[in-house]
Amino acid sequence: MKTDQTINFDTQKLTVSNDRWTVVLWFESRYAENKIIETKSYTKTIDLNETGELSSLLAIEITNNRGDTTSCLITGIDGGSYLYIADDKNKSQSVKLLSDNLILSLGFTFFSFSIDKQEIEWKLRPDMAEVFEFYDLHDDYLLRGELEIHRITRNGNVKWSYGGRDIWVNIDGKKEVHIENDKIILTDFEGNVYVIDFNGQTLEDRPFVRIKENRNKWWQLWK
Repeated sequence: MKTDQTINFDTQKLTVSNDRWTVVLWFESRYAENKIIETKSYTKTIDLNETGELSSLLAIEITNNRGDTTSCLITGIDGGSYLYIADDKNKSQSVKLLSDNLILSLGFTFFSFSIDKQEIEWKLRPDMAEVFEFYDLHDDYLLRGELEIHRITRNGNVKWSYGGRDIWVNIDGKKEVHIENDKIILTDFEGNVYVIDFNGQTLEDRPFVRIKENRNKWWQLWK
């Protein structure tokens, strides 16, 4: 799979391809100053959440191996998004190209888009807040939401969800999700660590403990 990426959080571009398709994704935030997507015409338009409210947009430009090109506009995206695929170093992803499908984590929605049919095969809003990224877990996906971790089948069914003491966002540079051979290690906002099995059952719970500095009072410095 080939990929190229232009990063700008208000306007993003990601190109992915395999032996059947070349797909160019354009994400445009509702807050983007320079509107690019809305000025173009598309073969098909799909409303993701059917709210009718102002939302972010995703344009999907599709070229097959014969050189035929079509396009689809996805509207109704609420929440933020960052388009990227997994690589050898980073196993997380918000976009995955299968043979004829795109798996996407956008805003509050996790969904499968059929490239050939240009339609959404299934979609989920499994978290009450945003969903950020997902991982391959055997034949399923492990999705990191803000409030819960979800294991989801390839058909879009939630097997289980797992919540911690705080949200699944860590600002100290620690990876929120780390998958090993037989377990998943999770780190929440506070730094609490949870080790769970592939069935979502807790194996270990390690609360974060702040170490107090043992400082003498100023009048004790000369003792």
